[in-house]
Amino acid sequence: MGHLQERQLNLLVDITCLQAPLTGIGRYTLELLAQLEQLPEKIELRGFNDFNCYESPALITLLTAVGGPQKETSLGLLAKNVLKVIPGARQLRVSLKNKRIARASRQKKCSIYWQPSFILGKSTGPAMVTVYDLSHVRFPHFHPPERLRWLQKGLAETLDRASHIMTVSHFSKAEIIEVYGVSASKISVIYPGVADAFRRQYSSEELAVTKRKYHLPSQYLLSLGTFEPRKNLKNLLQAYMLLAPSLRKRYPLVLVGGRGWHHEETDKLIRQLQADGDLITLGYVDQADLPLLYKAASTFAYVSFYEGFGMPVAEAMASGIPVVTSAGGSMEEVALGCAQLVDPEDVRSIAAGLSAVLDDLLSMRPRCEQARERSKKYNWRSSAERLINAAREVSKEETSLDKRH
Repeated sequence: MGHLQERQLNLLVDITCLQAPLTGIGRYTLELLAQLEQLPEKIELRGFNDFNCYESPALITLLTAVGGPQKETSLGLLAKNVLKVIPGARQLRVSLKNKRIARASRQKKCSIYWQPSFILGKSTGPAMVTVYDLSHVRFPHFHPPERLRWLQKGLAETLDRASHIMTVSHFSKAEIIEVYGVSASKISVIYPGVADAFRRQYSSEELAVTKRKYHLPSQYLLSLGTFEPRKNLKNLLQAYMLLAPSLRKRYPLVLVGGRGWHHEETDKLIRQLQADGDLITLGYVDQADLPLLYKAASTFAYVSFYEGFGMPVAEAMASGIPVVTSAGGSMEEVALGCAQLVDPEDVRSIAAGLSAVLDDLLSMRPRCEQARERSKKYNWRSSAERLINAAREVSKEETSLDKRH
């Protein structure tokens, strides 16, 4: 037993998702790796992507660089474009990645491979995978055909082959068990954390500087997310248009996020609201500015149809602003009883929720303080410790198997 406790954990991580601008999966992976590197116990971290393998010192340097300002690199953009237009490019990429996994696994004995993005590569040793949600099963029409094929083809095999599965909410854990019949004991819930920057108190001058930078009014309703069908931006915009004109003038809607796919209908609504002076779009913003954009907002709205977790809800709670979000599913779980819940399918329900909060912000203060306190459970350090506990169990099981054989 003492031998097992002293054995150094060696974690080999697919860091392909760490490309600017970071997606939610990229941010989750980055934050956990940064915390793992700071844990006192012996962990050797190594990473690989489409272009290189990174031993521990080089990986730490990369994490620092990726955590900076978010601008898409020309190399990353080229790789995306190649995958879209060259026949067989994606298959070649997978083949090269599998060779890299095999080579990196052989270099260090007892490596545990962690795939933080749904589909495992071909590894011979123990492997852990993070599965965030089953939106491709519940809402297949919200995915581009190629992504849907990738998940439908690979996820069942991945869940069967994985030594351990991690997910980001009890809601998603229940989904995986129900759809794929996986044993509950094989799945760990590892919540995302909320960065300390969202909990900070900012001076009025700091907030004013951010508002001037993005040309924002003194009060506004904030929403955040990629412009794609699953985020339900269309219903949010239609609900916002149902608000009293005076309320819209007092609280213009500010949208943060890049364009995904199938956003044509929302583009028309956006243009209409912009013409009326009721809407501002910011696109991607610097990660460092995001906490101030939350803090300066009067209310935050996030009415996605389906999420594995719903990170923006937790960030808004930590920022101490009122939250309007979807009832049922993971977002209600994340809200911990501190948000105004609405039916994401019902435009009038969303409008009523927005109106109830914006019409009486003063009464929201006790709920906001409660939300700030409860959001402390979303902590990257404790999440990293849970990940290591899962890896430690996988290592012990692998050692026991080796001894039996």
